[in-house]
Amino acid sequence: MLILAALATAGAEELPTVKRGDIVVEPGNRGLRNDLRDQLENYRSSLRTTGLNPRASRLAQGEREQMRQVIESNGYYEAQIIHRVIEEPGEVEGQVQERVQYRIDTGPRYQVLSVSVQGAEVTLPDTWPTSGGGEPLVASAILADQSELQSIIDRTSCYFTLNVSHEVRLQPEQDGGQVVYQVAATDPSTQGTVSFTGQEGVDEAFLRRQTGLRTGVCFSRGNIDQAIINLYETQLFSSVRRSLQRADDGSVAVTFELTQREPRTLSAGIGWDTDQGFGLRAGWEHRNVAGRAQWLELGTELQRDRQTGNIQLTLPGFLDARNTLVWNNSLTHETPENDEFYIGESRATIDRRASRNDTYRYGIAYRRSDERVGDEWETFSLIRLPLSYEFDSVPNEFNPQKGLRYSVGIEPVWSLNGSSDPFYVGSLGWSSFRDLTDDLVIANRLAWTSLWPFNDSADLDRIPTSDKLLGGGGGTLRGYPYRSIGLEGADIGGNHRWQGSLELRGQLSENWGAVVFTDALSVSDEWNPTTDQSWYYSGGFGVRYFTQFAPIRFDLAFPLSRRDSDPAFQIYISLGQSF
Repeated sequence: MLILAALATAGAEELPTVKRGDIVVEPGNRGLRNDLRDQLENYRSSLRTTGLNPRASRLAQGEREQMRQVIESNGYYEAQIIHRVIEEPGEVEGQVQERVQYRIDTGPRYQVLSVSVQGAEVTLPDTWPTSGGGEPLVASAILADQSELQSIIDRTSCYFTLNVSHEVRLQPEQDGGQVVYQVAATDPSTQGTVSFTGQEGVDEAFLRRQTGLRTGVCFSRGNIDQAIINLYETQLFSSVRRSLQRADDGSVAVTFELTQREPRTLSAGIGWDTDQGFGLRAGWEHRNVAGRAQWLELGTELQRDRQTGNIQLTLPGFLDARNTLVWNNSLTHETPENDEFYIGESRATIDRRASRNDTYRYGIAYRRSDERVGDEWETFSLIRLPLSYEFDSVPNEFNPQKGLRYSVGIEPVWSLNGSSDPFYVGSLGWSSFRDLTDDLVIANRLAWTSLWPFNDSADLDRIPTSDKLLGGGGGTLRGYPYRSIGLEGADIGGNHRWQGSLELRGQLSENWGAVVFTDALSVSDEWNPTTDQSWYYSGGFGVRYFTQFAPIRFDLAFPLSRRDSDPAFQIYISLGQSF
């Protein structure tokens, strides 16, 4: 504090922000320049919070050290940093403000000359390390390999005490360095007993099965961490803590300290868009109906052209800790342009978690629909067999900022009363989220849904109209009326639908953000999107208000392929990001 106080200058103007031209990197390296700019801005922000404003020479001394850390972490160990101080008019008339500008000559980028492991003997896969000989000597890659090495040893050995560190031995004459990982491992152990505190009202045998921990097997801290994740995923607990106790016989007992959430919740929501007007949503849920995290949900959603009600029962740990049985029963009434549908469906699926990111889903569904197309009513009675695979590495479901999602699914459909020919519903989906900076995210989505005849004699003209594919609205193509885009731009359902979205999401403050976006969609009877078919586009911008639960979304979308019947714009207000 004495050193910081000595840097302060009473009455000086606040530290200026770091401009792009304040840092020049030779040879040109935009990524490194952006990292340096972020580092300096964070450093100055920390000084601003203390009320300190050092003179330019003192500021440059501290910032040079900050930049050298970033430069060396990127593999440049011979960089030269020079600075100059320029004077420019301050905000107050007659006052002069000092600005520091930097020029960095990075010099050669050091390479990894060799990688070795010392300490405990371990057997390593060929895929490790990812940063081998000839790769840039980058700190992030070395730390990632260190973390992966610790995980490998933890999975393949049984050590209670395990620590992995690294040392980089620079060889300036070779423009590189030797990376040495030090492994300290002691106390081989086995998994001991598993117990809980704070689990009142929850079946202990169910919790023990959810952890996946088995007594007597090789001890692994990775398994303990996965057990904590599994307990959180029951949705019963607001916090899960663990304590470990190693006995003289080498067994490690683990106790999970649980804090339960309130099991019952009421929810309500409201949204609005230009096409459908106000939409109301209400729900009630009980997350522990019979002591094993059985989750009962009742919900309803009311819009002008669509009203739904559903009852869903979720049974985690169904026959296996990795299985979740989801039984959903729904009633829907839809009144699209000139048509009317009454649809009832009972769908039971098993979600099998293959890993933290991979889920397989399979099940059976019965669907009955009474459909009026024009003046004719028809009843369909269908059996459906959904089967899908999903990959999801997105940490935050309601406000994704990084990660990847993709899915593939197929659903054979047969008629029980002969009113429909058999057909398949196929789907492919892909979404990615990349944080360009701490406050800027680029998000994109691509999806294809398709209908296929079950055999050569099946006719897709003899399937329910409600299964035919349409687009438009907040879920597919913003800026156009709900389900108004079909074959040749009319509301006639097609057999194939392609849709894509691109969004640039920025966070302006703790609670406010902004979005610019563009959407594209095509509905046709041809699966190939490059054929001569009609594509519709939209663009727009939006505002986000971030709550603790999820962002509130306000989007203003404009149809770029506007038809005579389309309004000039559409407004959407709802909870959560668009995807």
